[in-house]
Amino acid sequence: MFEKIMVATGGSPWSNNAVGTAIQLAAGTNRELRIAHILEDDPQYGQPDWDPSEPQVKEQIEETGRSILQQATERAEQAGVAYTTYMAWGGIPEQLVHIAQTEGCDLIVMGTRHLTGDKRLMTGRICNAVLATSPCPVLVVPLVQ
Repeated sequence: MFEKIMVATGGSPWSNNAVGTAIQLAAGTNRELRIAHILEDDPQYGQPDWDPSEPQVKEQIEETGRSILQQATERAEQAGVAYTTYMAWGGIPEQLVHIAQTEGCDLIVMGTRHLTGDKRLMTGRICNAVLATSPCPVLVVPLVQ
C-alpha cells in the first residue's frame, strides 16, 4: 500500500522511535525510505541564543543535522532498507510537506512525546501542522514512557 515512506527525525527519543517504526514498515519490501531532517531557522523554536545567519553557528547546526541523519541511516542499513536522506533549512512542517510532495511520498512517519493537557499544545505544533497540510497519510508514533 505504501511505497514511498518519509520519516522525520530530529534526534529526539520520540523521533528515533518513529525512525524505528518507519524502518520496520520498509524492511523486507521494495519500499523506499526517505529520511528527513529539517534545520529550524526560527530561533523561537530552536536555540534562542543561536543566530543561523552567523557562518560558524550555521555550520554547527548543519553538523548536528548530519550526525542525526547518520544515526538514522546506520539503522536503515542494518535492517537492509534502501534510503535517501534530506536535510533542509526552513520551517519544519513546511519543509516536511514540501519534501513529501516533491518526492511523491504516500506516508509520513513522525514521532511525538505523547503528552497531555497544556504541555500538548506546544509540543504538538509540528505534528499538527504536518497533519493539517500533508498531501498523504501521516502516522504519528507516540513515545510512551
